[in-house]
Amino acid sequence: MKTLTNIQILRAFAALMIVVYHSGIETSRLAAGLGGQKLFEEAAWGSGVSLFFAISGFIMVATTADQFGSWSASVNFLRRRIYRIVPLYWLITTCSLAILIAAPSLMPKVPGDHSYIAASYLFVPQLNLAGDVRPLATQGWTLNLEMLFYAVFALALLLPRRAGLWLLFGSLGSLVAAHVTGILPGVVLNFWGDPIVLGFLFGAAAGIAYNRGVRIGRSWSVLLMLIGFAALLQPGPQNGVEDDLFRRLSMVLPSALIVLGAALGPQAGKGSLLWRPFLAVGDASYSLYLVNPFLLRALSIAWKGPLAAAPLWLFIPAGLLVCSVAAFLTYRYFEKPVTDRLTHSRAARARAEGKAPSATALPQPSRA
Repeated sequence: MKTLTNIQILRAFAALMIVVYHSGIETSRLAAGLGGQKLFEEAAWGSGVSLFFAISGFIMVATTADQFGSWSASVNFLRRRIYRIVPLYWLITTCSLAILIAAPSLMPKVPGDHSYIAASYLFVPQLNLAGDVRPLATQGWTLNLEMLFYAVFALALLLPRRAGLWLLFGSLGSLVAAHVTGILPGVVLNFWGDPIVLGFLFGAAAGIAYNRGVRIGRSWSVLLMLIGFAALLQPGPQNGVEDDLFRRLSMVLPSALIVLGAALGPQAGKGSLLWRPFLAVGDASYSLYLVNPFLLRALSIAWKGPLAAAPLWLFIPAGLLVCSVAAFLTYRYFEKPVTDRLTHSRAARARAEGKAPSATALPQPSRA
C-alpha cells in the first residue's frame, strides 16, 4: 500500500493539537484552583478535530477511486472502518462507564435511563444532562460524525463514481444547509448538520484533485500548510454557539488548505529522522485521541498532590509525553492486534470461499 507520509504526519499534528487543547483545559482548572492565571488560550488547539475530518475525507476518496459502483466495495469499506473504530472506542466507553460507577465525581452525570449509555455505544448523538450532545466518553462526539461519513460514503460507493460523489456532496452539503437555516428537527439531525461537516467535504475535494493527478511544487505546498496552520491556530471567538457557521468555517477552511498542501505536494521521506517520530504518532493517532483525556485528568489529580510543587507550565510537555507513550502502547497491544485479527479472519474466510479481499492502496492518478 502506498502511504502518503505527509498525511500520516498531519494525523500526528492533529492528535497532538488535541492533547494540547485538553492540557489547556486541565491547566486552566488547576490555575483557577490556585487563584492564578491560565497558561494560554487553548480553544484554537481544539481545531485539530477539523483537521482530522479533512484528512478523513481525503483518505476515503483517495483510496477508493476505482471502487465505485460495487456492492462488495461498499460492504468492505464499511467493514474495515468498523473493525478499526469500534473495538477501541467500545473499550474506552466501557472504561468511562466503570469510572462513572466507581468514582462518579470524576465524570459528568448521565441521564437516569439506559438510553444515553446505549446511544454512546451505538454512535447515536444524544444530549447529556449538561445539555451537550456528547457521549459517555466525551471525545467520542467526533466519532458520531465519522460514522455518519462512513454510512453516506458506503452508500456513495454503490453508485458509479460521478453519481456517488454527487450523492456524497449533495447529501452532506444539504444537511449542513438545512442546519444553518434552522429547518432541521431534533437533536440527531441538527448534530449531523453541524457545519464542521464541511471539513470532511473539503478533504474529499482534495482527494478528487489528488486522483485527477493535480500536484504542486514544494514551495506552494509549504506555503499552503503554513497559511493553514497560522489561520487554524488564531484565537477565535470565545462566545456564541459552538456550531456557528462562521466559527466552523474559521476551522475547516484552514484545515482544507493544510490537507491540500500536504496531499498534493512532494512527500516527506519515510526514513527521515526528523519525521520518523511523527509518522509513529500518526500510526497511533486514533489511540492518542481516545486515551488522552483520561491520562490528562489523572495527571491533573497528581498535580494537586505529589506534583504540586512542579511549575504548571511543565504540565504541557509532561502531558504530551505521557499521552504519547500510552497511545503507542494502546496501539501496539490493543488497536493494531485487534484490527489485524478481525481483518485477517475476514481475509481467511474470503480465501476459503475463493474470494480476494478488496485492495486499499492509493491508486495512481486518474481522471474522474
